[in-house]
Amino acid sequence: MAYAAVVSLLQILEQVLISDQLPIRYPKSQIEFLIRKIHFFQDILERNFPAQSSDQSAVNDLEAQIRDAIHKAEDIIESHMSKFLTSESGSSSCEIFSRDLENLLQELDSLVEMAANTTGHLTEISGLTPIASSRSAPSLGRKFVGLKDDFLQLKDQLIGESSRIKVVAVVGMAGIGKTTLVKQVYDDPSIGQIFHYRAWAIMAPNYSKRDILLALLRSVDRDDSKFYGEATDGQLTETIYKNLKGRRYLIVLDDLCVFRAWDDLKTLFPDDGNGSRVMLTTRLRNVALYAAGSTRNIHYIRFLSKDESWELLRDIVFAGKSCSYELEKIGKEIAENCQGLPLTIVFIGDILSRAAKSVEYWRKVADSQTSYATDGDDIGLSSVMQFLNDEHLPQHLKACFLYMGAFPLSYEIPVSKLIKLWVSEGFLKPMRSKTLEKVAEECLEELVDRSLVLVHDSRSTSGIKTCSVHSAVWHLCVSAAEKDKFFLAINRYRNGNPPQSNGRRRLCIRKNILFAIKDVYNSVVSASTARSLLCIGPDHSHPLRVCIGFTFLRVLDVLTIRFYKFPDGILELVLLRYLALTCKAGDLPAKVSKLCNLQFLIVRRHMSIKSSGDPSYLPFEIWNMKQLRHIQFMGGDLPDPCGASLPYLLSLSNVSGHSCSKQVFKATPNLMKLGIRIELAEDTATPLCLLDHLTLLSQLESFKCVIVNPTREFQVVARPDSVSIFPSTLKKITLSGCGFPWEDMKILAQLPNLEALKLGCYAFQGPEWELDEEDFIRLKFLLLEDMDIANWRANGQILHRLERLVVRHCYNLQEIPYGIDYITTLQLVEVVDCSPSVVDSAMRIKEMQEDLSNDDFKFLKVCSWDEKTTKN
Repeated sequence: MAYAAVVSLLQILEQVLISDQLPIRYPKSQIEFLIRKIHFFQDILERNFPAQSSDQSAVNDLEAQIRDAIHKAEDIIESHMSKFLTSESGSSSCEIFSRDLENLLQELDSLVEMAANTTGHLTEISGLTPIASSRSAPSLGRKFVGLKDDFLQLKDQLIGESSRIKVVAVVGMAGIGKTTLVKQVYDDPSIGQIFHYRAWAIMAPNYSKRDILLALLRSVDRDDSKFYGEATDGQLTETIYKNLKGRRYLIVLDDLCVFRAWDDLKTLFPDDGNGSRVMLTTRLRNVALYAAGSTRNIHYIRFLSKDESWELLRDIVFAGKSCSYELEKIGKEIAENCQGLPLTIVFIGDILSRAAKSVEYWRKVADSQTSYATDGDDIGLSSVMQFLNDEHLPQHLKACFLYMGAFPLSYEIPVSKLIKLWVSEGFLKPMRSKTLEKVAEECLEELVDRSLVLVHDSRSTSGIKTCSVHSAVWHLCVSAAEKDKFFLAINRYRNGNPPQSNGRRRLCIRKNILFAIKDVYNSVVSASTARSLLCIGPDHSHPLRVCIGFTFLRVLDVLTIRFYKFPDGILELVLLRYLALTCKAGDLPAKVSKLCNLQFLIVRRHMSIKSSGDPSYLPFEIWNMKQLRHIQFMGGDLPDPCGASLPYLLSLSNVSGHSCSKQVFKATPNLMKLGIRIELAEDTATPLCLLDHLTLLSQLESFKCVIVNPTREFQVVARPDSVSIFPSTLKKITLSGCGFPWEDMKILAQLPNLEALKLGCYAFQGPEWELDEEDFIRLKFLLLEDMDIANWRANGQILHRLERLVVRHCYNLQEIPYGIDYITTLQLVEVVDCSPSVVDSAMRIKEMQEDLSNDDFKFLKVCSWDEKTTKN
């Protein structure tokens, strides 16, 4: 992870030059000279890595040496920073630091020379010899299992009614069976009868255009006597075009992974209106869309079902022979653990077919799959990882990708948390005019586009809400991260063999109880240069001795461990950027302001049966923490700033209504997300004026107000009097328990940029809601949950841009209005526990969307009503 280390150090050095938090001045000229040297390494890594070379060991050694040298430099810099921030350092300390910098610069000089020589050699090699792809998947030819529907759909795409040339893209992660499926279609006899010419070319990230042209030409030119070795690329292109002209052809480009490759080849294919087709396989969604031109021409391959996975595994292992009941039971478990990825099933099947068919051995394989082992050749993981590792990830994505392994196996990762962690770790390269959060979102989207990260749930506005990685990919991340010293995951303890954490930059504790084992505790303590400590296992409600005394710590996530008082040791972690913990409300000490580099503060309080109703304020000193970007403090509040401000604060979540003051909003002018959580006390008597000062937040995009356990008799929040009290920048509003009358909805309906509206638990009260055509002109997502509405009326066609409608537990609602039937942008209607008449109206919408040929539309129903009372 040399690149991640380089980007991290550059951010530290550039921050040092502009920081006003340090009590003495740094030797500026030396820092600037060091920055220039580090930029040299960054440039080398961006231009030359990932690289394929005949001397791959030299490449790997160079990257490891750059990583270790940058880590050493980072330790020196941050060691002095920590000392300056925690003690009174005089001129002698500055002299020592200057001397250390001079020594560091001299050490880096020799590495710069070696790196220049090595990369120059790599350039010469790559310039002389185009390197062919070594990537090859195991054959799935024993039996074509599953994906029968996909097979028929692809055939329909090829022989459909369109006479114009069409590009059909098959997309999926590595090992999911893209090539196998396309080969089945390509070799189908009916396809051979329809297309006069067929050709297949295997692409590669660093493909040779000439090799591809020659491969295609050998397929389309039937005259074997011709020799094209002396022809130019232009002549080869012209020959292929002429051979295809006037004929119906099918061309397959297997594993297309760069835009340039399609640009190089697309002019080969004439469009004579005769139904010719180009079919390609790719892991990259954006490449697929670029080549296919429309989402309608993209086919995403699904994972195999549990039954299909077992069918494939059984065929590989037993080849049609019988299987005992005991082995079948464990075999189905093994197949299910492969999570539908044919590649994993085939590799493990090959291992099982050659091994003893005993219950004991199969049980060992099944247990190994669900453990955190990453070195198990016995279950074929090393072969799977070797295949998946051929991803050619650009440098800026590598650290983000490996970080996915820091979370437990099969863990559904909240993207909001993932992005905060990535930003805090420092390995994201800053981009002009973009926040680091935006850079992180784009990196995640790239990993999704490459079929490496799976999307579980989408946000109500655009973006990803939760994600995960396939188990095979997870094992690859963990293995590569440990090899590169990127992180060490501690999941278990083998007696007498504690995990070796020395030299690791990040520690991931997946079972908090491991801290109670002396050997494990001491091993964790030995990681003196660790930058991150993540405790991501299940919540642990009993006291634990947690080691947090790491001088260089940037990320401390101990949210799943219960502290009965705020740990004083945290106050010494002056380099900390991310802090998440659970402690008593009001326990945050004034000295927390010593954490001058803190950007993300997340405090979850101990749950109590009854709320006192009294505000719990953060210490006033919180206003001195100028780097804060996100504060989440359940039921707490920001005190009066008294003229101070937090200029970089973007998100304020789970605070109570006392934070909604004019003074607080003026002191947080760049706030983009505001979340309020109010617990009613017995003496609450007057409505809270939470909305009066929202217009001061000119950047606000998301507003959430939740009243816990509301009563229908009491108006908790004062009603809005006009749309002018809301910032026009608002894109998302979530309301629960506010008890507004439905006529106040007309105010929200006028917001010009509102895209998502979530209403829950009597957010609005009353039997009737009436919508007009001009209401909510940009709304894409609408949620109604636990509302007492009975009649939802529409005056004409409404919500013209709506994409998703979710109605849950609205027991009085009679139907969804007809004005929604004709919305052409609609993608989803979800109905959960509503009356049969609401389900019937949702079915009516489904039928209309089918009439409109809306192939993207989905209807989801979860209903506890008697099914006989609803129409089929």
